[in-house]
Amino acid sequence: MPLVGNIQDFGLSDFLYLVDRGYKTGCLYLNREDEQAVLFFDKGRLIYASPHEHETLSDVLMRIGSVSSPEVTQSMPPVQLQSALQPHVEEYVYTLFGWGEGEFLFEHGQKPNADAPILPTPIPVENLIMEGVRRIDEWGRIKDRIPSTDLIPRFLERPSEKAKGVKLSPEEWRVFARINGKDSLATVAQSTGLSEFDVCRVVYGFLTAGLVEVVKRQRIQAETRSAAGSGSGLRRSLVSRIIARIEKM
Repeated sequence: MPLVGNIQDFGLSDFLYLVDRGYKTGCLYLNREDEQAVLFFDKGRLIYASPHEHETLSDVLMRIGSVSSPEVTQSMPPVQLQSALQPHVEEYVYTLFGWGEGEFLFEHGQKPNADAPILPTPIPVENLIMEGVRRIDEWGRIKDRIPSTDLIPRFLERPSEKAKGVKLSPEEWRVFARINGKDSLATVAQSTGLSEFDVCRVVYGFLTAGLVEVVKRQRIQAETRSAAGSGSGLRRSLVSRIIARIEKM
């Protein structure tokens, strides 16, 4: 008999704890409004997670850019397959921790299709719980200043004095280089290959340091119309000044 319930009453972290302790094998279906997710477990460990139950291994690897054709997937070594799939699966599961409402259904003993993107090495559920809960806590703080990934980050013309002590990591430089005052946070995540959480975390740091601001697209469009015909080199000079300032720190 399937286990059914409401996410508001029994959250994902609670269910994963149950799966881990009970060494459960089966499929967890999550639904809210027009979204759904499926997670398959084998003896308490995660082997597959996706918004599409019938997604194939080739579908996933081509979508995330790991292969250029379906034929390549047949010859991928397990280690390479694991390194391609695991970060993708983990990031997807972490987004599910943010579901505050919806329904779940767990079908005991159900297994994925043979051509599904199954992880060669299952992921321990306790690791997902700890990181997922940590991210939810951090998201709560981040969303006070970045409520949506549709917002557009842009550099401040006069960075705060706090920016004098900023030292950027390689990950932060990746995000920094993609900020152009036009692309949303979601677009920056896609172009850098980082998760939306990581991009927002980095930009939150930039906000705190007084390097950037985040604005709605409508404001950008309004300012663009009012400033039509102004110097086109403004952003280049602004970014150059900020980079030079950081490099001297």
